[in-house]
Amino acid sequence: MKILLIAPYVNLNYEKTTNESIREDFYPSAALLHLAAVLKANDHEPLILDLNNIVVHSKRENYLEYSKKIIIDNLNEHKPDLVGLNCLFSGVFPDVLKLARAIKDNSPDLKIALGGIHATTFPKEILTNCNDIDFVALGEGENSIVALAASVKTRNENLLKSIKSFAYRDKDGLIKINREKNYVEDLNSLPMPSWDLINLQKFEMNLDHYHNPTNLPIKYKAAIFSSRACPLACNFCDMFLIMGKTHRKRSIKSIVDEIEILNKTYGVNFFSFMDDQLTLNRSHILGLCDEILKRKIKMIFNTPNGLWVNSLREEVIAKMVETGLVYANLAIEHGDDHMRNNVIGKGLDRKKIFEVNALLKKYKVKTVGMFLMGFPEDTEKTLQNSYDMMNELQLDNYSIQTVIPFPGTKLFKQVVKDKLLLGDWKLDDLWRTPIALGQYGQKKAFLIQPYNMSIDALQKWREKFDKIKMKYWTIESKKTKYGNIQSSAQIPKKRSALIYESV
Repeated sequence: MKILLIAPYVNLNYEKTTNESIREDFYPSAALLHLAAVLKANDHEPLILDLNNIVVHSKRENYLEYSKKIIIDNLNEHKPDLVGLNCLFSGVFPDVLKLARAIKDNSPDLKIALGGIHATTFPKEILTNCNDIDFVALGEGENSIVALAASVKTRNENLLKSIKSFAYRDKDGLIKINREKNYVEDLNSLPMPSWDLINLQKFEMNLDHYHNPTNLPIKYKAAIFSSRACPLACNFCDMFLIMGKTHRKRSIKSIVDEIEILNKTYGVNFFSFMDDQLTLNRSHILGLCDEILKRKIKMIFNTPNGLWVNSLREEVIAKMVETGLVYANLAIEHGDDHMRNNVIGKGLDRKKIFEVNALLKKYKVKTVGMFLMGFPEDTEKTLQNSYDMMNELQLDNYSIQTVIPFPGTKLFKQVVKDKLLLGDWKLDDLWRTPIALGQYGQKKAFLIQPYNMSIDALQKWREKFDKIKMKYWTIESKKTKYGNIQSSAQIPKKRSALIYESV
């Protein structure tokens, strides 16, 4: 069977002072690469149409119509038997619906499956209200899409009943949801991601200004996952809805095989490890680095989704630097000890944060501190403590995001219970209008009314945090060419540009 896998363009709203033509966050979709690989392994013919690339971005004034044209052209040329749509961020859901409508207008009988965190959160609402969507995969999608393909191929709707983590309409139009978990327990059972189905030239960017002590040529960034899931329980995090809480690791051989192919066959020298818990298992990360060094792979890498500070020791940092670590994102979350540990649930001692910071400075790793503001419990004092910590740490860069209460999280339940959501939110309509930040820098960017703080006070702190963002940047090369951006999509758990969410 031919199966067309589509990732939509992720539109972003920029500050007025920013050059909107410059983007440095384009990665081939890891979700589509993994799904295509498992489909090929089961004798299907997958096609990847990843629209979140530099070519579509060049048409950004008319990106939606341009995307529709590309999709229709592919439908007419390849005549697929099934379409998978990836809704990576909830904020792209309105665009996803328009793309689904275009697909149905062109091919009324073609079935469409939707996946991603938004679909996982609202399967009933989507299938009830969106006739263009036929199926919804919940959580990880590899097992689901293979089973779905078998059902579509044999035209046997009875097979749909047995698909775990899956939702659909039966022949009578009734919504059926099977919430039984369907995680890929053994990641080594998955085939190599289908990088051969991606044209990397569509993701080429000018990265000359990046910190690159090795002077390796870099024009692409590849997202690599060495593991899935996170066992921690931060109150704002919703990624457990996709991956669960059981940390699962790929074999060191399979990870480095993928890196080596990308490096030697496709010329990729810059890698982003997108794990939520890259360094959770010390022997795993050390073994991974040793294997990369053993194969003499010349590369640099970063950790956009954040490192768990508690897991970092000098031995680990030294080995990662030897392997190519140049940027380390530290998931600190808050500078106030009570907020960080008792409210958020981070379990991270202040002393440990400064200890790791000193080690990273010793090994000349550029650092990004990941912080959140706007919790119900935030006050002038707690935000001052964050600000003071930032000045004490003097990290190279700071990502200071306004917290979003994602449905399914402890934070969401709290703000709903205590009626802290700002604005006229219709909770029954969140599937249609996801909770997301407003335009950057405006008061409507805040979603939560703190218990003991005004929105005007929050706005003043927002402005202070914006000024400290790159106060301590020390790289001799140019600073990043784009300023603060605010996605029209939801910013996910760890504020990454890409999170693994299967279609």
